[in-house]
Amino acid sequence: MSWLSAAPLVLLAAAWVTLPGLLVGVATGLRGTSAWGAAPLLSVGLIAGSAVAGGSAGIPWSGLVPVAAAVLIAAVVVGTRRAVLGRPLVVPPREIQAHLRARLATLRSGGPDRRWTGLAATAGVLLAATLGFRAAIRGMSRPDALSQTFDANFHYNAVARILATADASSFTVGGLVNSPGLYPSAWHGVVSLVAPLTPGPGQVVVASNVVALVTTLLVWPLSALLLARMLLGRSAGVAFATPVLATGFAAFPWTLVTYGALWPNLIGVALLPAALAAVASAARPGTGPSGDPGPFPAARAARWAPAVAAVPTLGLAHPNALFGLVVLAVPVVAWGVGGAARRGLRRGRAAALRALAVVLLVVAAAAGLAWVMFAAPSLDGIRSYYWEPAVTVPGAIWNAVLHSPDGLDPAWSLAVLTVAGAVVALRRARTSWLVVSHLLVCTLYVVGASTWSSVWTGIWYNDAPRLAALVPVTAVPLAVLGLLALSALARRVACAARDAFTRAVPAAASWPRPRAAVLIAIAVLGVVIVSGGLYQRSHIDRLAGIYQEPEEVLVGPQQADFLREAGRLLPEDAVVAQNPWAGTAMLWAMTDRKVLFPHLTGVWSPDQQLIAERLRDAAADPAVCAAVASTGVGYALTAPPTFWSWDPLAGSFPGLEDLAGAEGFDLLATDGENALYAITACDAGRVVDS
Repeated sequence: MSWLSAAPLVLLAAAWVTLPGLLVGVATGLRGTSAWGAAPLLSVGLIAGSAVAGGSAGIPWSGLVPVAAAVLIAAVVVGTRRAVLGRPLVVPPREIQAHLRARLATLRSGGPDRRWTGLAATAGVLLAATLGFRAAIRGMSRPDALSQTFDANFHYNAVARILATADASSFTVGGLVNSPGLYPSAWHGVVSLVAPLTPGPGQVVVASNVVALVTTLLVWPLSALLLARMLLGRSAGVAFATPVLATGFAAFPWTLVTYGALWPNLIGVALLPAALAAVASAARPGTGPSGDPGPFPAARAARWAPAVAAVPTLGLAHPNALFGLVVLAVPVVAWGVGGAARRGLRRGRAAALRALAVVLLVVAAAAGLAWVMFAAPSLDGIRSYYWEPAVTVPGAIWNAVLHSPDGLDPAWSLAVLTVAGAVVALRRARTSWLVVSHLLVCTLYVVGASTWSSVWTGIWYNDAPRLAALVPVTAVPLAVLGLLALSALARRVACAARDAFTRAVPAAASWPRPRAAVLIAIAVLGVVIVSGGLYQRSHIDRLAGIYQEPEEVLVGPQQADFLREAGRLLPEDAVVAQNPWAGTAMLWAMTDRKVLFPHLTGVWSPDQQLIAERLRDAAADPAVCAAVASTGVGYALTAPPTFWSWDPLAGSFPGLEDLAGAEGFDLLATDGENALYAITACDAGRVVDS
């Protein structure tokens, strides 16, 4: 499949992660870049939430479910707003015409943004997408390339299961590996809306790659734009610089595209800036520049709505992102609560008591969250992960400052801008909290990268790449602020030089002064050029390392061809027993033929375990045939383990070895070490009593 033929799928994925949320955002009063910046957060929340609601109500999953949810919620919001304002629920035609004329006049004047802000934001997103797609085309090679990673089996097959069962609820997706309870499936829900329209076999693989890129090159830049819009204002320079700089950080988004592959974590962290902007605006109104109305409506309920929506959205995307929001929001929430308490003490006893109640409520909530994150027994399994320290403490600090996790080359341009922005931010009351948030996540990364495990990083699996991914959330607006400060300095120098030249040459007095937005655009383009297209070589190498030249091969080219051939030979309702460590679990995602072991690990049932251990004895063991009948298995795939073959778990499927010499297995196809068998040992009259 070519990238050109995948273009409609890219547009489809972009529509799914923006348009439902845009409809609801506009209904709540969001406008301009703020509406677009919040759209991915609201869209993913609608998709994941409607999947849970639809699954609970027994409604089959399809694109109609989130669309209906978006329309219904938008209608309820509009109706509620009109009822509160005392307006009729049915809008008269004259009022509609007046509203449209007012909206047109607002758009001509720039709306809640300035006149050129929307155009600048569009240009920034397009430039970021162009650079990112260039890296993707060279790194992935093809849109149907397989991610050769540990977790790829699970995520691909989770989508395949959704398509097979028409159920995308986070309470049922874990059933893929018999895992009870909630498994965050916002990612899988989005991919399942794109996959059905993907032509040819391997639709799940193509859709997953497309959504990964759209998350990287659209969701993340728009989300970062909302945070920058809140903190730095509505200038065209901010709108242009933010999307471009956001795509340059290696720790995020590029690492999570390739590491794991942690795609649910990818979409969760991509939404974090918008969620942080919503929480910051609710906790401390007026955090934007003086005179700026801010990205969110002034009404208290409308201001709190995005913050309230952010919590379940991040939880259904990935709890790691939700816990990241807790850490990032601590400074601004503390700042907001402290300010509310001071104001309450100055307004009399009643106000002071209300302020005290708010403080106690926030402290109690913080204590509860801290207990869940650092002490809850139910999460001990997550905290028990151990990783060998990657670097020393000084090395980890250096990596955090230079944005060079995992031994990558230093990103000097972004590092200089981030440090400059932090210096400027500390001098401004409305942005000083961002520096504290940045230091908090950098500290978590240092602890995770330089220790075996820690109580502070356990909730992130003590995994340094997951923690490193949080650093760009705050680094992006700091880097943009640094770019603005350096551009302002350059403008002052240019203006001083112009004035000096004018005194010597009076005719030059008519020359225009350099415009701030133009200087910022030039500075952004300069950073892109100096950094080699925002470190494209690094991004290409990371993508190629799992898509083209993996150290551990999950499915090689020859085996991929064999799996496609096996899919053509198997009936649509086939269930195939196989060793997932041999790459055969990809049969489901590549050909829509269900496999018995869809991931490298899982909570396997007794029947699954029996088949894994003794399937080759089926002709002589009625218990095996009973397990075969119970699971619906009719076929078997054999191949030697190809992924982490040294892992003891790779050898835990002895019943699926040497089937060529076992009775009751008819060979259907073979290609070197790969073979497909029909299980005939359990046919009537074939089983011999043991």
